[in-house]
Amino acid sequence: MKKTILTSVAALMLFSVSYAKKEKKVKSKVKAVTVYLQGAQVKRKGSFKLQSGITKIIFEGMSKSLDKNSIQVKGKGDFIILDVSLDLFYPEPKPVLSSVSAAVLRKKRLLKDSIETQKWINREINDKLSAYKLEKDILMGSLVIKGQTANDSIVALKDAMDYLREKLKELNPLISQISRKKQKQSHLMKEMNQRLSELDQYIKNSQQKPKKLQPIQQVIVTVSADREVGGALEVNYMVPNASWSPSYDLRADDINSPVELTYKAKVYQNSGENWENVVIKLSTINPNRSNYKPYLATWYLNYYRPITNTDLGYGSNLSNAKELSSIDYQLNEDVPMSSGGVNKSKMEAKHMDNFTQMSENIIMTEFELKLPYTIPSDGKPHMMAIGKEDIDATFEHYIVPKLDKDAFLMARLTDWEELNLLPGVANIYYDGTYVGQTRINPAVMSDTLDLALGRDKGIFVTRKKLNDDEKLRVFTNEKLRTITYEISLKNFKSTEIHVKIEDHIPIAQDQEIKIELIENETADYNKETGVLKWDKSIEGKETVKYLFTYTIKYNKDKTLAVN
Repeated sequence: MKKTILTSVAALMLFSVSYAKKEKKVKSKVKAVTVYLQGAQVKRKGSFKLQSGITKIIFEGMSKSLDKNSIQVKGKGDFIILDVSLDLFYPEPKPVLSSVSAAVLRKKRLLKDSIETQKWINREINDKLSAYKLEKDILMGSLVIKGQTANDSIVALKDAMDYLREKLKELNPLISQISRKKQKQSHLMKEMNQRLSELDQYIKNSQQKPKKLQPIQQVIVTVSADREVGGALEVNYMVPNASWSPSYDLRADDINSPVELTYKAKVYQNSGENWENVVIKLSTINPNRSNYKPYLATWYLNYYRPITNTDLGYGSNLSNAKELSSIDYQLNEDVPMSSGGVNKSKMEAKHMDNFTQMSENIIMTEFELKLPYTIPSDGKPHMMAIGKEDIDATFEHYIVPKLDKDAFLMARLTDWEELNLLPGVANIYYDGTYVGQTRINPAVMSDTLDLALGRDKGIFVTRKKLNDDEKLRVFTNEKLRTITYEISLKNFKSTEIHVKIEDHIPIAQDQEIKIELIENETADYNKETGVLKWDKSIEGKETVKYLFTYTIKYNKDKTLAVN
């Protein structure tokens, strides 16, 4: 019995050791990125070898702003994914290392030794100078020299003065010599201290300053394996600090060629991790918008009842007021799951949640770039071309000679709505020249897109008044005014052009005023607006003229406000 218990305990200890959690840091790289109109999904991959038991696979280098709720993990290999978590790791600061050379440190050490030696030299100089000065002071203060002793005599005083003279001849040069030496040594000491200060500052500046270590974002995937096995994990997550916006180039070489549309994208990212040589997809969806279907509530209608002061007093009851409209959202929390089996050699790693994972596709447009790109985390726009299309177009010249004597070349694009364009600014080029910008907004445009390609100086246009005759009608109280205009157009081009010309006649706002168009040279006339339109084709080098005449009947006693 005792032997059986010991055997069970040993087996349990062996089981516990073999299934103890181990940690393994895995190097991973960003392999692909899907950039949305707001945000981006990053795909990282890393491979590893596992021992039997439970292992924590640690991925580092992810953006600190990643959405923890968006983390998805898939794997390849014969192991089970037990758990996925997000953590911040705070690294220990490294010791500060000096980059100062040994020669500089040796100079400092020798200089400090020299300064200490110099201090002793200065002390000896000061001692000698003090001794000589003291000797001179004693000599000058002697009573014998001053002639104040009891045995003073001329002979004694003369001897004292001779002695004083000899001693001063000896002391004064010594004091001067040592004073000069002291001054020189003081200047040397000052220079040495200055040099030492400079060396200290140099050494201080050369010290490697400790780097402020930032916390490291870690995605920790806990896996379980029954045996030693190789495998790989793919980690997907969303980052908010990324986006892309569309822009376009529209190019037309001449009026006989289609319009070339270049679809471009400005990609921004400031996620904190560089995307180096990765496959990039651009998606037209916005994952931040709600995907829940709206619920249309009952629309109530009632008589308007103004609120009075009494309604705002105590005891007022406004609970019967109804909202004219409201929107409610329903969330279905029941998510179906699916599962399936694959070959163990390249099997999908199983999840703990019934070993299944479900993904749902939303209708969208994606642009997958064929070549890998590198986009650093700098918050700057990075331009990339994502496609070109030739669009059939018809070219027309629009002329409104009353307002402008130039002809404006317009391109009318058809079937452009099949290109899945997004709202954006388009640069327009005609015959290799930049002519301006337009804004493409598929939400408000029709099935035809009109582009202004600029003024065409190859067409000469004039508009002049040929007649303005006014007559008083006999036996009536009316005047009749007859006005004629001529529009002349010269096509200097060698090719045929299609033109649309617009002009107009006035519209009366008073019933007494009668306006009638009597000659229009085949123009389409709109009686409601007074607009005249000519839609013509003109041969190369051809000159055409169009006349229109209208009459105005009005009261002779009143003045017309008309040009």
